Amino acid sequence: MTNRTLLFALSFLFCSLVVWGCANQGSPEGGPYDTQPPRLVSAHPTQHATGVKERRFVLRFDEYVKLSSEQDKIIVSPPQIQPARIMANGKSVVIYLEDSLRKNATYSFYFGDAIQDNNEDNPLEDFGYLISTGDHIDSMQISGQIVDALTYEPIADLLVGAYPASSLTDSTLARELFPYVSKTNRMGRFTLRGLPDTTYRVFALKDNDRNYKYNERSEGLAFDRTDYRTLLRDSVRTDTIRIDSIVRRDTLHRDSLVSYPYTFYYPDNISLRYSVPTLVREGLERHSRLDSLVCRLEFLTEPKRIPRLRSLDRPGTADSLLYWATARGRAVDYWLRDPSLIARDSVRFAVTYQRTDSLFRLEERTDTLTFLRPKVRERKKSKDEEKKSLLQLSFAGAKGLLAGTPSDSLILTATRPLAALPQEALRLEVTRDSTTTKHPFTLQQDSLDRLRYHLLFPRSYGDKFEVRIDSAALRDIYGVASDSVAFTQSVEAEKELGHLTVTLSGIKEHALVELLDKGDLVLATQRAHPATSTSGAKGRADSLPSSTLDADPVLQSLIKKQLAGADSLASPHRSATSQALSDSVAKADTLPAKAVETCQVTFHDLKPGEYYLRLIIDEDANGAFTPGDYPSRDPEPVYYCPQTFAIKKGFTSEEKWEVHATSPFLSKPEALRKVKPDEAKKKREDKNIEYYKRWGRKK
Repeated sequence: MTNRTLLFALSFLFCSLVVWGCANQGSPEGGPYDTQPPRLVSAHPTQHATGVKERRFVLRFDEYVKLSSEQDKIIVSPPQIQPARIMANGKSVVIYLEDSLRKNATYSFYFGDAIQDNNEDNPLEDFGYLISTGDHIDSMQISGQIVDALTYEPIADLLVGAYPASSLTDSTLARELFPYVSKTNRMGRFTLRGLPDTTYRVFALKDNDRNYKYNERSEGLAFDRTDYRTLLRDSVRTDTIRIDSIVRRDTLHRDSLVSYPYTFYYPDNISLRYSVPTLVREGLERHSRLDSLVCRLEFLTEPKRIPRLRSLDRPGTADSLLYWATARGRAVDYWLRDPSLIARDSVRFAVTYQRTDSLFRLEERTDTLTFLRPKVRERKKSKDEEKKSLLQLSFAGAKGLLAGTPSDSLILTATRPLAALPQEALRLEVTRDSTTTKHPFTLQQDSLDRLRYHLLFPRSYGDKFEVRIDSAALRDIYGVASDSVAFTQSVEAEKELGHLTVTLSGIKEHALVELLDKGDLVLATQRAHPATSTSGAKGRADSLPSSTLDADPVLQSLIKKQLAGADSLASPHRSATSQALSDSVAKADTLPAKAVETCQVTFHDLKPGEYYLRLIIDEDANGAFTPGDYPSRDPEPVYYCPQTFAIKKGFTSEEKWEVHATSPFLSKPEALRKVKPDEAKKKREDKNIEYYKRWGRKK
């Protein structure tokens, strides 16, 4: 092979390798993702401009921007009756105010993270814009959190407003708009910006009618009676600049700290409790006739008693011969008994009831009502339905915490009014230690729901009960006989249940304690009873029961030695120190014992598991939480116990709760909190990790 031929072969091989290498190249990378948020380049008028006269503002950024779909995050203060028009246009955000400008006012536009870049959705977080129509900028701020007054869960999208405390009266909230406003975020947090330096009262409400004032009690209100003075403090803030360890592989580049001036605004931790006043509207909502037998009245609230119907068709007949009445919830049913009324297509009654007027005052009203029998299309019944009696009986026990305990219940329910319920028609038996015997009981009809009957009898641990009613043993007021029914009920053995006793320190009265499950649902409620513990017991033999001394000779000997040593101190030769010690002990014995305010509550027969406690200071003694009603009444105080109570089989847990040891806004156990911080939002994904890894390998 000649040199020329060899050179040609090598050249051909080199060119082939180059072409092959080019053919296998991947598509070129477009560089790393843009992870930087938009940056404000300029504004017209400029940020913190004064003497502003125009209502159109333009914010220009260094890249194309857009507004998130959640534009309700944007807060404009002072409030605008006509909502401001805010839109994104290329690299700009344009704001136009429909309302005329106020004189000498600072306008605050807070965007939160509503401004994003157009491609990667990087948000510009915590961005605000301030201008003033006067000659200076009001730059003070107030921050805090709004929570539910009972559950301490944060409430989002509440309108937060502040009034200067010096000009506030009881009627200001209903008469004047909030001069400064903000909104709560998902965690109930808010910040009022652009405030003059003075003292404020802060409120929060659900502004359903968007009029920026509290004119409807149904909107609810968060408030307290504290005046908050604005304050600022210039300081230094330190952040960490982190170096990406994937890109920077050398050891010269380390994470570093950077400090810069920062202004802290106070108060920054206001905590307000939101509640809706109890608005009880009483009155008749509607009336109807379900079929030929039943006329129904439905009220706005559950009636405290069954209203009397007076027949206009049979005015001289006694009520007991005309109908049989029962109530369940808001509905009251009147079962007609008079054959002539049952046969009528329409019946007329007069009813007198109480209703609430527009000022929530109760007044008595009498209406004349006509009940029309509906046209019922008959349907073909199945064979099972034909065999069943129209009068059905059923038994049921307690649900939830009381089920299967000595505090269980047993209720008989009928679908139609019973003509009579003799106790002999029911047979109740108890099985105890493998022996079955007849068990005594008492029947008690419910005062409102007269189709329900309570069987009252004592229960013991480990008992098993069976109740039975034979077929045709009972009849309804129309002569229809019932089917047979049976029901069994068991009580757990004592070793399968536990008990919880909690001593509440710092509370002595009005203590209503609720037992909660992990879903924050109320399982049981107990009113705590006061208990006073004292200190300074003398500890001498005369303070002990004589039976204790007689039963323990060792204790007798120890006490005699102690008394002998104490008597030796009475010698005239004892030292001054001993004398002083003796005098101080004697003085301590004569001082009154310091009383400690405590309450105690016990929950019996708990199934094994984890439980929580909530305390309501029941100031009005109505057995439930009472919300606030501005300005006359604050919401009743509520406290969560921060600890979890683990109940075990056969054990009695005795615990202590220092009620005031932790702020009520911080004491709710984390396991019970329904609204939690959005961790995914805190830790934004770095889209460039994979890119940096590839780039590092190539390098």
